Amino acid sequence: MMAVCNLLAFLGLLAALLVVWRQSRPGRLQLFVAQSALLAALAAAIALYSGHRELLVVAAAFAVVKVIVVPRVLRRVVVGAPVRPVAPGRSAGLKLLGAGVLVLVSYVVMLPVTAATSLPTAGAIPLAFAASLLGLFVCVSGRDAFTHILGFLVFENGIFGLALLGAYGLPILVEAGVFLDVLVIVLIMEGVVVQIRREHASIDVDRLRELRG
Repeated sequence: MMAVCNLLAFLGLLAALLVVWRQSRPGRLQLFVAQSALLAALAAAIALYSGHRELLVVAAAFAVVKVIVVPRVLRRVVVGAPVRPVAPGRSAGLKLLGAGVLVLVSYVVMLPVTAATSLPTAGAIPLAFAASLLGLFVCVSGRDAFTHILGFLVFENGIFGLALLGAYGLPILVEAGVFLDVLVIVLIMEGVVVQIRREHASIDVDRLRELRG
């Protein structure tokens, strides 16, 4: 059980790191889908090992919302948006360095938590926490509206994994409410971003600041 949870949580963290590194919007979206699929597998694994069969419903609902529905909405944001060129001299090296620092910080912060719990999933808790911090980092450091939305979703994925590992499962009604909230937020964001692109022909944050004057 411990090995399976650690592997899935590590792969989810790796996907979050790659989101920080990748520059293309479609590539980042594919990584988000992969991370969501890994978290759905994590929920299914915990359901099978813990005996909480209702978590299988949570895993299925998570897969439907995060692997199918939300990516389709985000693809409508990406379609028609111009490719944002990378400025000369700017690379993802500094962002990856910052991401590495956040992973280290997550282990330090979660050390007392993992030491105080006897859950079989305790070893994977810092990995999920680090993934949530990386999602927040992507959201804050993003330079266009799509990246802000995607960073928020990666952050929410990390919180979902952290809750699964820390509580050894979540009540199905709680997760159903969270899924509905996330879906509504993404739909609202999609409508706002599409409207901004129609009016200003850009979703780049720097360009929108110029329009503000």
